[in-house]
Amino acid sequence: MDGSRTVNAPHHTRRALPALVLLLAAGGASAEKLTMPDGMGGVPDIGAIPCSVFSAMMERGPLGTRHSLITWSAGYLKAASGKTLQHLADAAGAGGAPWTYQKLGDELEAWCTANPTAMTADAAASVAAKLGVAVPVAAAP
Repeated sequence: MDGSRTVNAPHHTRRALPALVLLLAAGGASAEKLTMPDGMGGVPDIGAIPCSVFSAMMERGPLGTRHSLITWSAGYLKAASGKTLQHLADAAGAGGAPWTYQKLGDELEAWCTANPTAMTADAAASVAAKLGVAVPVAAAP
C-alpha cells in the first residue's frame, strides 16, 4: 500500500447535495422584487378599492377575491337593512329567478367591469338596490 486511500462519501451526503442545490435555487427566487398592483398592499378593505383594481385582482390576484367581495357585501347589506343576505336573497328571488351565490358574484363582477372608476362598495350598493335595500349609490365618474 502506498498510504493513500479512497474515501467514499456517505449516502446521506450524496442525497443532501441535490437538496442543497434546490434550497439555494429557491432562495434566489424569493430575492426577486415583489411588485403588487395598486390596492393590493397589506390586507385591503375589499369594499374600499376601485372596481378597476377588483377586476384586475379577479384576473391575476389571489384566489378568493370574488368570495371576499361577496362576504363583504353580505355585511354591507346586513348593516344597511338589518337583514341577512340569505333573507334578502330569498325575498328577492321569491317572485322570479332565485338569487344564488353565483348570481350575486356575477352581479358584483359585472357592475365593476362596467364601472371601473367606481368603488367596489358602489357595486354592493347596486346589488342592494336589486335586492330591495334602499342605499345611496354613488354615481360612477
